[in-house]
Amino acid sequence: MTNLTETVNSSFRFFNLNKLQAYTLERDVSGSSKTAHTDNGSYDGSVTLRSDNLENIFDFFIRQRIENSGCDILVTISTNIDTNIVVVPELVNRMLRFIDCQLTVAFTIVKNS
Repeated sequence: MTNLTETVNSSFRFFNLNKLQAYTLERDVSGSSKTAHTDNGSYDGSVTLRSDNLENIFDFFIRQRIENSGCDILVTISTNIDTNIVVVPELVNRMLRFIDCQLTVAFTIVKNS
């Protein structure tokens, strides 16, 4: 018998943050992390979307004067189910009400051996 699995995760990403912004994000928004770019000294920030941190993400976005083009919502899907339809978490829709940014989807099909 095949074990059917489907995992859908969503996160809010900030691009090209400076060092102070990256550290502020980690301090002020729960579930956040940063990744440094050694080539240009900038950082990308990522925050797992949860019901308790949406307002903090929005506050950071406003206070740091982030442009809509400087962020996106990433939805990652990993599945071994043969389907054409995946339900995106409701938190994505709620976040898009705060910040109307790009939506990026990464889809991975896991093959059973």
